[in-house]
Amino acid sequence: MNFILNDKALTYLKNKNKDKIFINPDLDAKACCCGVGTFDFDISIRDDEDISRYKKVDVSGIAVFYNPTIDLYLEGREDMDIIISAVGLGSFKKLYVENEINSIDQ
Repeated sequence: MNFILNDKALTYLKNKNKDKIFINPDLDAKACCCGVGTFDFDISIRDDEDISRYKKVDVSGIAVFYNPTIDLYLEGREDMDIIISAVGLGSFKKLYVENEINSIDQ
């Protein structure tokens, strides 16, 4: 899998003076039909994460730490791009995965 930080994400991280992010599978189940087969991810910029339990890749000068279980979710899709962007208004912004990742689509 290839992590890509778009311009919005890079600007957000620069404004927050952050040089690392943490990506975990979002284990909260959705109760809607549109979430069937879709993988959701939780992206954090907290500094208190234990980096020893993550895999690390460097993307555009940002250390991307991701939970190794994500490899299991995306088995057979190692060449997939995971595009990370920022959304929100003013100081109420957050990072999210821009492209939908669906386990049903081949």
